[in-house]
Amino acid sequence: MAPKPKPWVQTEGPEKKKGRQAGREEDPFRSTAEALKAIPAEKRIIRVDPTCPLSSNPGTQVYEDYNCTLNQTNIENNNNKFYIIQLLQDSNRFFTCWNRWGRVGEVGQSKINHFTRLEDAKKDFEKKFREKTKNNWAERDHFVSHPGKYTLIEVQAEDEAQEAVVKVDRGPVRTVTKRVQPCSLDPATQKLITNIFSKEMFKNTMALMDLDVKKMPLGKLSKQQIARGFEALEALEEALKGPTDGGQSLEELSSHFYTVIPHNFGHSQPPPINSPELLQAKKDMLLVLADIELAQALQAVSEQEKTVEEVPHPLDRDYQLLKCQLQLLDS
Repeated sequence: MAPKPKPWVQTEGPEKKKGRQAGREEDPFRSTAEALKAIPAEKRIIRVDPTCPLSSNPGTQVYEDYNCTLNQTNIENNNNKFYIIQLLQDSNRFFTCWNRWGRVGEVGQSKINHFTRLEDAKKDFEKKFREKTKNNWAERDHFVSHPGKYTLIEVQAEDEAQEAVVKVDRGPVRTVTKRVQPCSLDPATQKLITNIFSKEMFKNTMALMDLDVKKMPLGKLSKQQIARGFEALEALEEALKGPTDGGQSLEELSSHFYTVIPHNFGHSQPPPINSPELLQAKKDMLLVLADIELAQALQAVSEQEKTVEEVPHPLDRDYQLLKCQLQLLDS
């Protein structure tokens, strides 16, 4: 009989032993994961699920932060399903619990319960969350994933995701400026900085990988959620190097990765990540998503610029964001 899978703790990954770190050179994948974790969590404006019939009502909104998107992938049982729970409030102080569930990539089924008392609506929401995750809603910041239950994932609403993509596609929007100073960088460094912050590069790479952040199956993933995907792939990488007694199988580890980074497989069985080639493909996918998030985080500060007489050249500004010195070497 296969060993029972251990619960996944979602707060932070397992602590790496110092002895293992000492002899391991830092690679781009690991350094990108650390950079993602260092970015402060973004403040989210929670939207009503657009498939909810109440979403078109101007006075209907999500009550406080009573909103969650859950996901569960189990390759062995061909499970790849989501569950959305929202507590809604309208302008007349009536409350509704909205539930929607189904296979990832599909609209799925739904249920709506109406309440006149906030306490009853909260109980309904929290009971459903507990039933689906085996976690208490009040302790969601220390969420622990359990086998056979759903995992809490962090996503943004569709309109928030589109706003984020606009920032990547068009760059930050500024207030009135008088004059852009000439670029102080040499031509070779200008070209390098242009490539580092290139919106076209992001879009072309995403197109090659069939990625579209506006059409992520359950919404645009948060920075913290992408970081959890990095942790899941690190566990898979260790398992591919050699299985250990009592460790989780590649199928179980792959299921966890697909749970924290939702994929749309239609009705096909999710494929296990069981080769270095498949692992690298998923690494490349996460690196693209992470690069977009990191570029947005670096450029976000420029959105707060006020009207000034002179502003730095865009390449000088992006160069300063790197906080390092680049020197062209003789060939």
